[in-house]
Amino acid sequence: MYFSARVDNDRCIGCKLCITACPEPNVIAFLPEQKLVVVKESRCKGCGLCVTVCQKEALEVT
Repeated sequence: MYFSARVDNDRCIGCKLCITACPEPNVIAFLPEQKLVVVKESRCKGCGLCVTVCQKEALEVT
């Protein structure tokens, strides 16, 4: 089983730092219409860089 990042959108402010920190392309996306950050869990390698840069502690790797 692989670990994957998950977003708590109640905490997320949409700063997009997690998107720029992710070393893999197209794993984390921002949906401007819904103002939500989503993680494509099937592509996430669970490295945790997004968790490290999130100032609102809106991401976790589980």
